[in-house]
Amino acid sequence: MYNCLDYADLNGFEKQVKEYLKSTDESSASLGLATFIIKEYRAERADTVAKLMEIIIRCNPALALINYPENHFFRIIMISGSMDLFECLTEEAIEPHLKNSSEEEYIDYYTKLLHLGAKLNTIFSDQYEPQIKGVHFNGRFGTDDSNPNIALINLEDYEMMNDIIDKFNSIIGRRDIIKALMTKVGMKF
Repeated sequence: MYNCLDYADLNGFEKQVKEYLKSTDESSASLGLATFIIKEYRAERADTVAKLMEIIIRCNPALALINYPENHFFRIIMISGSMDLFECLTEEAIEPHLKNSSEEEYIDYYTKLLHLGAKLNTIFSDQYEPQIKGVHFNGRFGTDDSNPNIALINLEDYEMMNDIIDKFNSIIGRRDIIKALMTKVGMKF
């Protein structure tokens, strides 16, 4: 699958997913492919990774519904905080699955996802700690003498700042996912 990603070969990716699905059961495939997606996920590539998830779900929509609501795909969505992945899951798997459901079944389905999403959000949020300028990173950014619009960051601070930005984006994303789930169940916020 990774070779297909290197060359942006979506047809090849789809063929490899289908081959993988022949070699394992649905539960293992769901876990394996969800793990693949989360390893490839970066906020700056969210739309591309969502396209990969779309291909996976179209190959076998049941993969996105296994172990509901504790589905592997929903978990990686909450870990990443990606609205792109959430929208892919709802459009490609959940909405078609609920197509002929009553309003009560629809609301119940999304309510269970909302409760799990809120629980996961709490678990992830409890792991974050404050990052203090001067303690966890060197402090103020320098500027380039030739161009004051360019900020300079110490190399030792770069990875930590990147991590802070990724965590912040996942927090905002999880908030937006929970709001979307609340809207689907008819809650006002």
